[in-house]
Amino acid sequence: MKKVLGLLIIGISLYGIVCPPVKPDAKPEEGGSETQDEDTGLEYDRYLKEVVMALEEDPDFRKKLEETNATDIKNGKISMHLEMVAHGIRERLDEIKRREVDRLRILAREKMKTMNGIQKIDERILHHLDVKNPHSFEAKDLEKLIVKATTDLDELDKKRKEEFKEYEMQKEHERKEYIKTLPEEEKKKAEEKHVEMEKKHQDHPKLHHPGSKAQLEDVWEKNDEMDRDNFDPKTFFMMHGMILGSKDQLEEVWEKKDHLDPNDFEPKTFFQMHDINGDGFLDEEEIEALFQKELDQVYDPNAPEMTNRV
Repeated sequence: MKKVLGLLIIGISLYGIVCPPVKPDAKPEEGGSETQDEDTGLEYDRYLKEVVMALEEDPDFRKKLEETNATDIKNGKISMHLEMVAHGIRERLDEIKRREVDRLRILAREKMKTMNGIQKIDERILHHLDVKNPHSFEAKDLEKLIVKATTDLDELDKKRKEEFKEYEMQKEHERKEYIKTLPEEEKKKAEEKHVEMEKKHQDHPKLHHPGSKAQLEDVWEKNDEMDRDNFDPKTFFMMHGMILGSKDQLEEVWEKKDHLDPNDFEPKTFFQMHDINGDGFLDEEEIEALFQKELDQVYDPNAPEMTNRV
């Protein structure tokens, strides 16, 4: 999706790209879907996306969003600027919140029926909005939504990583148990094949984290044909118009994610827009959208040696 939601789901979206599924029968998907179509896994997923989409239609709030660092977005401080949002969008936010409050009321009634009024409803399902004010969407609602989503997505990410570790252990256990059932000659062949697959995995081209020093040095050495030992970040950014990635890649982000005219693409402006903290360097959050293609090469569904690996 766009910047707020993109920052919130970055961990999960990257995890979905580079990891095979936890369920043994499920098939991994090549690459990742556009953020707006991707289910965050949150119980209030629709509400979160509707709020973000409405806010980013306001040019003043969008500009403020672009000027705000990632930390102040994720801790909810950006909510103090809700007052600048246009009246029409504020009314739409009010309606979005009222629908969410109605949904929660219906959910609460259904749970009360199933529990026969014996057990108290878990109030954590209400922490993503201000229930004391069910009529209008205020700064407190935005702050609570962002903080809750950030926390919940972090927990989901940890859970999925733990499940993936268990998945790997289970697959290895199943492999060893299967080997035990084979005749001696077949055991040897199966082990040799396993060793071969492991070697292919080890020999698979390593992916340097996008924006890391190692990745920049690779571009410096292989693309720019410069001495790796003489790598200089400032010179590198000047050579590349202050940005990384192919011109086509960056223009695509400029047009589809930044919603700007492709004919007006300007490298330095692009870099400044995506260098959120102004440190002259693109960190993990800032470059997530720029290097999707490089991330895609981590997992090739047609390569058997990659089936059970991150």
